[in-house]
Amino acid sequence: MENYKNTPLWDNSLTVEERLDYLVKALTLEEKIACLTTGCPDVERLGIKSSYMGGEAAHGIEARHDQAFNRGEPEPTTSFTQPIGMSASFDRELIRECGRCVGEEARALYTRNGGGGLCRWAPTIDMERDPRWGRTEEAYGEDPYLSGEMSSAYIRGMKGNDPFYLRCGATLKHFYANNVEHDRISISSSLDGRNKYEYYLEPFRKAVTEGGAEAVMTSYNEINGVPAIVNDEVQRILKDTWGLPGHVVCDGGDMQQTVYDHKYFKTHAETVAYGLKAGVDCFTDDKEVVMASAWEALEKGMITESDIDRSIRNSFRTRIRLGFFDGNGDCPYTGMGEEYINNEGHREICAKMAEESVVLLKNEKEALPILPGKTESLALIGPLADVWYKDWYCGIPPYSVTLLDGMKKAYPDTEITCTSGLSDIYLVCGGKYAGLDESSRLILTDKENAEAFTLTDWGTGCSTLIARSNGKYVTLEEGSCQIKADKDEAFSWFIRESWNFRQIGEKKEDGETEESGKIEEYGKTAWYLDSWNGRQVAIDEKGYLAVIKTAEKANGEGEENEETACFLRSGEPAVFTMETVKDGISEAVKAAGSAQRAVLVLGCNPVINSKEEIDRTTLALPPFQQKLADAVKAANPDTVVVLLSNYPYTINRLQEEMPAILWSASGSQELGNGIAGVLSGRTSPAGRLNMTWYKSDDDLPDMNDYDIIKGKRTYQYFDREVLYPFGHGLSYTSFSYGKLTLEEKADKIIARLSVTNTGSRTADEVVQLYVHKEKSRVKQPVMQLKSFVRLKDLAPGETVEAELVVNREELRYYDVISEAMLLESGDYTFMAGASSGDIRQQAVLRLEGETAGKRSPWEVTAADRYDDYENCFIHKGVEGYTCVIPGKAGDKPDEVKAELPQKNGVLPAKIKSVLVYRDFCFERAPEETTFTLYALEDGKIKLTVTPEAPEGISMEIPVKAGAGFEEMKVPVAEEFSWLKGVCTVTVETEGKIKLCRFCFR
Repeated sequence: MENYKNTPLWDNSLTVEERLDYLVKALTLEEKIACLTTGCPDVERLGIKSSYMGGEAAHGIEARHDQAFNRGEPEPTTSFTQPIGMSASFDRELIRECGRCVGEEARALYTRNGGGGLCRWAPTIDMERDPRWGRTEEAYGEDPYLSGEMSSAYIRGMKGNDPFYLRCGATLKHFYANNVEHDRISISSSLDGRNKYEYYLEPFRKAVTEGGAEAVMTSYNEINGVPAIVNDEVQRILKDTWGLPGHVVCDGGDMQQTVYDHKYFKTHAETVAYGLKAGVDCFTDDKEVVMASAWEALEKGMITESDIDRSIRNSFRTRIRLGFFDGNGDCPYTGMGEEYINNEGHREICAKMAEESVVLLKNEKEALPILPGKTESLALIGPLADVWYKDWYCGIPPYSVTLLDGMKKAYPDTEITCTSGLSDIYLVCGGKYAGLDESSRLILTDKENAEAFTLTDWGTGCSTLIARSNGKYVTLEEGSCQIKADKDEAFSWFIRESWNFRQIGEKKEDGETEESGKIEEYGKTAWYLDSWNGRQVAIDEKGYLAVIKTAEKANGEGEENEETACFLRSGEPAVFTMETVKDGISEAVKAAGSAQRAVLVLGCNPVINSKEEIDRTTLALPPFQQKLADAVKAANPDTVVVLLSNYPYTINRLQEEMPAILWSASGSQELGNGIAGVLSGRTSPAGRLNMTWYKSDDDLPDMNDYDIIKGKRTYQYFDREVLYPFGHGLSYTSFSYGKLTLEEKADKIIARLSVTNTGSRTADEVVQLYVHKEKSRVKQPVMQLKSFVRLKDLAPGETVEAELVVNREELRYYDVISEAMLLESGDYTFMAGASSGDIRQQAVLRLEGETAGKRSPWEVTAADRYDDYENCFIHKGVEGYTCVIPGKAGDKPDEVKAELPQKNGVLPAKIKSVLVYRDFCFERAPEETTFTLYALEDGKIKLTVTPEAPEGISMEIPVKAGAGFEEMKVPVAEEFSWLKGVCTVTVETEGKIKLCRFCFR
């Protein structure tokens, strides 16, 4: 057999591309096709060992091994703060160190196990323009600059400092416009050019070109009607424009979803073919299906072997840089061992991040810190006071510190009382009580044998029950009707431990029974009880609590277990009342009233109400938690709040009534120590919010609306009062800002100012630099973050000079006329401050750039290159163009809603839209206009051309329903004959008309 180490694949003296040239010639076609998944097979003659790309690393290495594909013993790894929290530190250096720890532990696990896990699926940098998104915890906030900077630092830490070899590759998720969970595997995100290039693509650009990301994962959603897996921007933008060095994978199972859910193709072979040509290299799907589909695509001429070779080159380019074929032993990361897992250095960095990511939202009359030496007694109260919850992308930490644990350490001489504030209840049905049988199954019994359950109401129809006798969660068994108290935690892909107490008798406005699941007063109301997936609970003939199974399988129900299924096929749902065993709020009031100070710990469970596949329906704090807060505050006015959550809440009343509020994300094994360090004053908080905290659900448009400009989303465009602005975060000291000066260089602007600690405590300060373009052709953001620096350990009275650099290219906007990013000439206001709502210094600088050109009426104008619009969304068009369709984002593009019956003899109006295109320059009068469109019903187009004078010229064009896209040429009205000069063209449609493009002749 050939000595494979003498082959070019293993020859470090050759370039990577020379080694890949050899590889694609040496591999057989069958071997190549086997490499189109995220793994590769053993190829002994070449020295290729089976390996895989992937594994999660959002805030530490996920090695739980609790999924069907990798089930086994968990391997503990360091667990850092959730990404939404790490980003709130605004500390590039520290998050880079977190990334280094992650990369080191990935390497050590590879040394231990082999196989793969060296190009991890992290970080997630989807733009969080809507705080209701179920995966808010996984990403870096609502701002593209901050997300790009912080994720790039994390990536640089993961990959290491070697100029060639990677310690651990980073795979960006999810490319792109992925910010809705509901129908995520079929829905389309509507994006125009400005939103796309200025907002959604920007963090990806920075993470690739500046951070050095190795790979990218495509998203589940469609982008303007094209599934992300076959979106040619993967090749055009990620690879050809930005120079992504490695490979692109699709999200899990998305190859088959393109047929089954998007219904975009009829065969998987088409998906593989178009995916490869679009730039996707690895298909994260069933290996046998991928291979069979690739063979079919090849045999039918949809792809050639060169298409497969291109994919092989990309994925093996990553493998070469990971040192898999390191013939000379040059890779400095090979052989990293057990000493790199959960070591003392990693624990220290984890603890530092747990402190730095804490944000002080309010501190009235210096209610914080609570100094240990001056606090004899302290009550720690709330459902999150002494728990540590896992999240979906966490690993198993070697230990976890709850807030109670941290407080005991921070306050060794203080008497600490802890209570959850949760009530214990009996469930009563028909005069009998719910108890547990020998197998922990719930059954009706007498009161003497009743089971007490601790009830936690997480809001929006989600509650958990823990049996007091065994400490286990009540769950609905998979594939079974059986309801048991036998789970250690509420944690799995489907949260089967979530229950909805549905109040009986509460009426909606329309008179129907209210199904809100709101729990208000235990023991005074009757309830239906629904399982996590909507099955109603009833009592079977033996007295067991069981669910009623209707004909259709419910979400996540699984296959029926023959031994335990016994589903009730019909029957009336049981009616329950609650009998209080222990009143949690009364206990909390007693604890708060008898303590010198009270700390109320509220927030979320990371896998209930908001997680992958589940978006929040409201920003409101769970009603039970507000009720608990009211009672505790009344008992002890010196109560402060710790909010443990991975997303913003509308905590208006807490802000109004509580003297101090701290916020922290979950996830860190050092969580309790980090928060206790801030509460006790061991460190001064300097975290900053990376998302706007709104005052009401009404402040947000429809979740499917991705237009942040028109929808006035995020701090960049929102124009009303907020609860907490982007960048907000207080300190235990105060800082003054000196004069802001600006220096223009060839490719950047350098801002300088002095910052002085004018208070009495040593602390960090996060200086933020925002920019606003004055007098622009387009609607510009109110302000945009363009630089920041976290100044460390400023002593009282100390002054330091802060320098903030802004790259000129990051001041560009997307010009719809030239279809390019453009730096507009004019005045730019630079604003330095402690948040977007606390600007301390400003300076204006005139920059010479470009001026937007004019539109030519004689050239084709794509419909989506509008300057403004009303009531329309973008979807797939024809011949590489998109089209603009009347309606709202999320509407079905091909659905014509049936006309309603006549009312008073008048038919309801057809759906309408308006498109506005400014700056058309007519050198002469047009004679004809041509529209490329698809009319799904009869309708009309109103074409208006408005010169600089106020009066416009209009003509109405009837449109007949067609069978597809077609060109419609129409002579212009006689009134257009004198038209000349710079004009605005307005196109109004009436009826479901897909407009692709237009021009004049």
